[in-house]
Amino acid sequence: MTKYCPKCGAQNPDDAVYCIKCGYKFPLEASEQPANDQQKTAESAQNVTNQQAAQPSTTSQTYYCQECGQPVPHGYIYCPVCGSFKIAPYPPSYIPRPAGVTVLGIIQIIFSAISLWVGMTFLGMTLAPAGGVFAIVGIAFVVAGALSLIFAVAFLTGKNWGRILMMIGAIIELIDFPLGTVMGILILWYLTRPRVKAYFKQPK
Repeated sequence: MTKYCPKCGAQNPDDAVYCIKCGYKFPLEASEQPANDQQKTAESAQNVTNQQAAQPSTTSQTYYCQECGQPVPHGYIYCPVCGSFKIAPYPPSYIPRPAGVTVLGIIQIIFSAISLWVGMTFLGMTLAPAGGVFAIVGIAFVVAGALSLIFAVAFLTGKNWGRILMMIGAIIELIDFPLGTVMGILILWYLTRPRVKAYFKQPK
């Protein structure tokens, strides 16, 4: 069989790659493509497939709130748990102490100092008549004040058992209607907020 050159019209053998008269290069058909070219094409397609498989999907990437540490779905510009706009594709290394925890801790320290002062005052009256009663009351106030101070320091430094003790105190406060009830409800609500819980439960 023969084929004709489309450029000069010369007759060429059917398996000719170039025209024997003008040098025109005949286009290769799919069946005539060299084996090594077919292999390169297959390898290139495989590499593209592997790269697509290895590349992580941005739509499934998990982001984290830098305030409370909760996972945030991709596409959100704020944390749906605490409302913070501090979003990053990695968990927070440290959750800072919330301002409300600082306020509650300072209030607890003030009450501890008052209890210690009252206790020392009663202990100073032990030489007066009925000094034994004053001594017992004074010791009770000093012990309560010291324990309260330890608890306040633990609360301020992020110990979770300090948060639990604060919640127990708020529950007891509920019986002091109406002011104590309101304060107890507010403290319980605040100490169960996601960011506050995350602060106390993060590794120390």
